Amino acid sequence: MKNSCYQKSYVLCVRNCTLFLAWLLLTLIFARCNSFEFSPNQISSHRSVQDLNGKNLLKLNLTPPDDTVTIVFAGDSQRWYSELNRFVTKANEIKDVDFVLIAGDISDFGLLKEFEWVNKRLSDLKTPYFGVIGNHDLTGNGEAVFRKMFGPLDYSFVYDSIKFVAHNTNSLEYERVNVPDVGWLENQLQTGSDIKHIVAVSHVPPFSPLEFNAKLVKPYTSLFSNTPKMLVSLHGHVHDHNDFYPFEDHVRYITSFAFAQNSFVLLKIVDGRVLKTIIEY
Repeated sequence: MKNSCYQKSYVLCVRNCTLFLAWLLLTLIFARCNSFEFSPNQISSHRSVQDLNGKNLLKLNLTPPDDTVTIVFAGDSQRWYSELNRFVTKANEIKDVDFVLIAGDISDFGLLKEFEWVNKRLSDLKTPYFGVIGNHDLTGNGEAVFRKMFGPLDYSFVYDSIKFVAHNTNSLEYERVNVPDVGWLENQLQTGSDIKHIVAVSHVPPFSPLEFNAKLVKPYTSLFSNTPKMLVSLHGHVHDHNDFYPFEDHVRYITSFAFAQNSFVLLKIVDGRVLKTIIEY
């Protein structure tokens, strides 16, 4: 009888120890999963944020518009993380900013970690920000990362009767697809009476002959010049600030500084005019 009780106690003890060890092993595995990246080319992890542009649009729509739309306009953050921190600090000091536009090349090599590092810093902004796809963002699995984290490569939104049309112009990264999508753009530029002005936003400008599809320059720029509501076309990529009319029409083109230059363009849209100030940080 004693031996039988002993055997039952022993079996019960072994079973409990086995269950405890199994629980401990699973705990360690999940703990490792919380810090372990399976591949530098992965497109998301359990920590990754999703649909940032959509979520920031919801935040923007909570802000009642006034007679002026104020935008912090920058591009090409890439690997300049210290500059990013200073950028955020400076942008937060400016009053009445409605939102921030990052005109592409958020990352340098299209890596998930890069996107996450940049977003971690930009999430400290007091205002919503919107990301646009750049040619560096399309490296490796970068397009999939961008779609997961920010949303569609071509998108638009309306704020204070102004339609912002963000789109992919990184022609050199595509062999079998025409980029930019002129058909999509044409549809977006057809607006009703509720839209007073249109602002286009993309990374590669049409006056970059090596990176913009030469066959699409004329259809693209003609589409803009034949759109009376087109107010300005904003671009990154060139790592320099330009403000001019390169195609001898009514369309104004403005390019942003890169983050390495420790400057950004502050735009104020009021009564159909685009006013700008260069901000250094």
